[in-house]
Amino acid sequence: MKKFKLDSSTRRMRVSMYLKTYHSYSSRSMRTLQIFLDGKKVKASKKLPSTGILKVYEKEKETNIKPIKKELDIVFEDEDILVINKPYNLVTHPTLKKVDFTLANFVVAHINTVPRFYNRLDMDTTGLIVVAKNAFSQSYLQKFGDLKKKYMAIVEGKLEKKEYIVDAPIYKDNDNLRRIIDKRGQEAKTIIKRLAYNKENDISLIECTLLTGRTHQIRVHTSYIGHAILGDKLYNDNNKYKGRQLLHAYYLKFKHPRKEEVIELKIPLYKDMQEWSWEYE
Repeated sequence: MKKFKLDSSTRRMRVSMYLKTYHSYSSRSMRTLQIFLDGKKVKASKKLPSTGILKVYEKEKETNIKPIKKELDIVFEDEDILVINKPYNLVTHPTLKKVDFTLANFVVAHINTVPRFYNRLDMDTTGLIVVAKNAFSQSYLQKFGDLKKKYMAIVEGKLEKKEYIVDAPIYKDNDNLRRIIDKRGQEAKTIIKRLAYNKENDISLIECTLLTGRTHQIRVHTSYIGHAILGDKLYNDNNKYKGRQLLHAYYLKFKHPRKEEVIELKIPLYKDMQEWSWEYE
């Protein structure tokens, strides 16, 4: 339940316009609301008085995702947002092939409502993933969240330059899972920075900043510049590493939907990426 104190500045404004203008509700998110003005249920078309208390209740959205209890590595949580450090070998959302024991199943058991993922990660990519706990938060994040994402990865070889700005469109060719660089594709832009090098194994630790959000973007762009990710069985044609793809979402920055303050989160490298020694720049 959300409670808002009214004053004369919004007098005669419709409830729907008030919620959109002052509290960032969308028309879609308002469909799930029950609205009370001074204890009396009202419609969204109701005009506001000079004073009073507006209470908004959000109906819980039903989900057919089976709740399965499992401990989550929670990095941040409040009434609107949940941020989790996702392990590898875990699908974010149920698919035809994988119905249960996904991250969504575990999140449903934790928040008791439908999970609204703000970002998603591939099955074997680890790191930060944001869940909106309600329709209002989902709508706000989609419109105003201004999500910034940074990843770390371990790739083949030593990068010739300290920084690359890869601006190359990514195209999905029919049902082929592997994306390609092709002028028919969607715009895709990634900043790749060389952080450290391991001479013994001829591998590099890099940071990737996404300026667009295409499926497999980092995996495609690192392969495109000749430095594919270790363990990436789809894009690393010379892969000899037997573990998972070593890609980790370590940094997120976004605007909180209710507090409207910037939330900045950073976590260490995932444990399976910490076994090498590095010569840092």
